[in-house]
Amino acid sequence: MSILRWMPGVATLRSYEASFLPRDLAAGLTLGAVMVPVGLAYGELAGLPMAGLYGSILPLLAYALFGSSRHLVVGPDTAMAAIVAVAVAPLALGDPVRLALLATGLGVLVGLICLLAGLLRLGFVANFLSKPVIAGFMHGLALVIVGAQIPKVLGFKVEGETTFDQFVATARRLGDTNFASLAIGASCFAVILICRRLAPRVPGAVIALAGSTLAVVLLGLERHGVTLIGRIPTGLPDLSLPLLSLADFDALLPVALVAALLSISDTMITARAFGARHGTRVDADQELLGIGTANLVSGLTQGLPISASDTRTAVAEAAGSRTQVTMVVAAAIVAGVTLWMGDLLYYLPTAALGGILIASAWGLCDLGEFSRLWRFRGSDLAAALLTMAGVVVLGVMEGILIGVVFSLVLLLRALAFPADAALGRTPDGGWHDPAHRTDAVSVPGLLVYRFSAPLFFANCELFRERIEARVAAAPHPVRRVVIDGAAIHDVDLMACDLLVDLERELRAKGIKLAFGNLRDRVRRDIERGLRLAAGDGEGDIVYPTVAAAASSPPPATAAL
Repeated sequence: MSILRWMPGVATLRSYEASFLPRDLAAGLTLGAVMVPVGLAYGELAGLPMAGLYGSILPLLAYALFGSSRHLVVGPDTAMAAIVAVAVAPLALGDPVRLALLATGLGVLVGLICLLAGLLRLGFVANFLSKPVIAGFMHGLALVIVGAQIPKVLGFKVEGETTFDQFVATARRLGDTNFASLAIGASCFAVILICRRLAPRVPGAVIALAGSTLAVVLLGLERHGVTLIGRIPTGLPDLSLPLLSLADFDALLPVALVAALLSISDTMITARAFGARHGTRVDADQELLGIGTANLVSGLTQGLPISASDTRTAVAEAAGSRTQVTMVVAAAIVAGVTLWMGDLLYYLPTAALGGILIASAWGLCDLGEFSRLWRFRGSDLAAALLTMAGVVVLGVMEGILIGVVFSLVLLLRALAFPADAALGRTPDGGWHDPAHRTDAVSVPGLLVYRFSAPLFFANCELFRERIEARVAAAPHPVRRVVIDGAAIHDVDLMACDLLVDLERELRAKGIKLAFGNLRDRVRRDIERGLRLAAGDGEGDIVYPTVAAAASSPPPATAAL
């Protein structure tokens, strides 16, 4: 039972039905064929061509055992490869051996962070990246990929510390375009998009890979300046622990935290989406263990950091996948390529990989999401655009940080300056905002006030100022102020101290302060904060409903 609890894949195998095998085999063959060119492309993006393939073998088996989703496909993806290229590669200073060490070290750190989060049941941390920040990051990441791959498609190299610098450098060298490379990259891009649109079950990346390689062989395009992948190592990766120095650890830790958060968010979103399609639910904490184990295994086997892949999951689903056995078959296909078919990739042009990656970047974009953010709230669109601009102009880490800080500022502003309303009574006896209920009428001498936020140190002074302003602006003298506490779900000691001062000020003016609709916990916190003795004025201050607080006769003295 302990094994089944920690390794859901074992439970799947124990209940596996023979009728699933043909579909899982067919889906695994299709998925493996797709993962070879995609893995090479992601490895090329990160500067480690074989790391994309290595990250598509044993990590898939690890997730198949420890992940809770029967349908999710994991592996190196655009975001993880781009993070390695943008945030890790500069630390290697052009040394490929050191880059491999740092990239695998990043995978191990990401895996350990995810595993620790899973053991501590911190699946909720995936919600810390807001929708605008994720949208802005994804579109910024798409531009990062395009900026890095367009020079390869055009047949030349450029230098630039940021994506913006790369775009500028590319524009200046457009006259050096190799049109044979451009034709290959553009054709691969077009084939993939056409297959996505017209024949989703057809693996466009495989067709692009085979077609571009065949064109090089038949037309001798390498003689026309087309750059080839060349000879790649064959064999399975070695199992080794990357030994990082303390300086390397300090440099990689913030990158690993961001990569882990992105990997967790992507995994949760994709697993839940495909689980809903099949009527199954996933365990968030078990998913953390699954993706953490996959990243740890990838780091130990010279692979790139791992995340969920919605495109490869969709490929497997379209091919008829029923269980995680699909990933086992796909991993075997990739392993077979690395063992025996490396020579067939010799004539693969880098422009083809560039076209495949640009097509992947295109898949990250959803311009309709910007329109949706704008229609919902302009500040959400601003957060997305700010994140995207930060990723392109400053870098991936900086862009995410800018977006997160901006979102937190918006959240704090919403808490510090919440919505409020003076309520009126409707004919049915309820209390509502006149802005939304035209039949809600204010009662002379009574102010019923609703404050839609927790009452704490950042907004309690504003709470008092707004009440005082409404009392002063009332058309009739106010004799009673009733606080509708339904929306106040928390209160701190500073707010309680302020309520004491407010009650004294109002009492001095002949106005009673009362509370209605307080939640039990908030009521207890207020009583604790005000140090009320049992029965000492409590009944005169706290009422079960707003109507009761508004209709009760005021006592001779009303003190907290």
